[in-house]
Amino acid sequence: MSTRGHRYVGVDLGGTSVKAGCFTADGRLVALARRPLTPDRPALGQAEIAIEAVDRAARECIREVTQDGRIKVDGLSVSSQGQMFVTLDERGRALHPAILWYDSRASEQACWLDKMVPKNAVGRPFIETIATVSKILWLRQHRADRLKKAHRYLLLPDYLAFRLTGLAVTDSNTASSSGLFAEGAADYCQEALDAAGIRRDQMARIVQPGTPIGKVDAKVAAKWGLSPETMLVAGTNDQYAGALGAGNCRPGILSETSGTCMALVTLTRRLPKVMPVGLFGGRFPIRPFDFALAYSKTAGVVLDWFQREFCDGASWDTLRGWVADSPIGSRGVTMLPHFEGMVSPEPDASLRGVFTGLGLHHTRGDLLRATLEALVFALRENVEFMESQGLKIKTVRSIGGGAKDDLWLQMKADVLGRPVERPRVTEAAVLGAAMLAAFGCREFTSLAETSARLYRAERIFRPDKARHRAYSEPFTRYRELRARMSKGSAR
Repeated sequence: MSTRGHRYVGVDLGGTSVKAGCFTADGRLVALARRPLTPDRPALGQAEIAIEAVDRAARECIREVTQDGRIKVDGLSVSSQGQMFVTLDERGRALHPAILWYDSRASEQACWLDKMVPKNAVGRPFIETIATVSKILWLRQHRADRLKKAHRYLLLPDYLAFRLTGLAVTDSNTASSSGLFAEGAADYCQEALDAAGIRRDQMARIVQPGTPIGKVDAKVAAKWGLSPETMLVAGTNDQYAGALGAGNCRPGILSETSGTCMALVTLTRRLPKVMPVGLFGGRFPIRPFDFALAYSKTAGVVLDWFQREFCDGASWDTLRGWVADSPIGSRGVTMLPHFEGMVSPEPDASLRGVFTGLGLHHTRGDLLRATLEALVFALRENVEFMESQGLKIKTVRSIGGGAKDDLWLQMKADVLGRPVERPRVTEAAVLGAAMLAAFGCREFTSLAETSARLYRAERIFRPDKARHRAYSEPFTRYRELRARMSKGSAR
């Protein structure tokens, strides 16, 4: 039986910030805290950050939302990016900065490992450049003096679990980003461990999302604004946590994140038999569903770039006025927002950002509007791509930083020609982690019930038929330009 006085904290460990939120058992946000992170880029393709900075940011956020422990927290769970990891020595000290998920230094090591692990190995994982194991091998080859003392290899949520409880435990979704574990397998792939020279006991124990890990260590609790009675619950990947926080708990719902990047997630009972290139899928924390995901590497970061480089420090309120002064179609300007290549619907690593159709009469407002339109056109073509694979989408829910802007949300509704919901809590990954904490503490009988009960829509943006028709021509221009540039880069 639910006790509505309970409080749950969700923590989202991102690449540029850490966020924490404290929620009541019915999903009401009590407090939200954020601390920025600034990764270092020591060389081309490399991205690192001191694990101490992540640790401090997480601790400060938790202390803030619990009012330094004055709010009793029953459960805590973590949403995190995948792949990012740190190596600890026998005393729990970091041997190098944490390496971020998008760090691409280990391409040669990934190719070597992929050849070394037999294709028919039991539970063979997907080994790629950004996988944790590839970067571990790179460190062993290039930082051999440090790695001699390696005792544990921990991904972000494993690290936080180890700090709070003394137990190195991870969830199956995060573990699958390591390149050592395949979702649905019984355990790590022994052949992959052997090829990488990693012992099983150097990796975290794998459990399902929503599984209680253990109570916070009494010596640690006070420093983190927690109680020794606070239960740490296994979390999940930030995209899945965001889907949970958006009430994406059954097929027919699409949660789209317009943050630094753009990600679209929907659930299905059965993925396509042959997954097309550009569409990803796997097991979702809510069984028996799988998830399908389409992805764009750049979204809000392009707006940040435009504001920084061309707007002389103007506020977003000012920029919004510029966009309003430009008509639908940006007076003939067409833009591609794929500054770092395209992933979905058609992978093209060499594709880059483009403005076309420029004349001396165009303004910054036209270019800014073209940028916003391009981001929404990318959303539309990915929605259509997913539907072409038999995935049914009835409801669209927008989360992340882009969900806070009415102009952008109305544009999405008009371009898609369907309603777009803004959740009451737009920091959906934080709420999703809190949902996992509530479920792990037996506040609800199932994770699906938790997601459905705690989600609330704040506002629904409905499409205007005339504006939807008006977007047809600029959307066609966008599609034709993308196809032309993709073909050009392929040649």
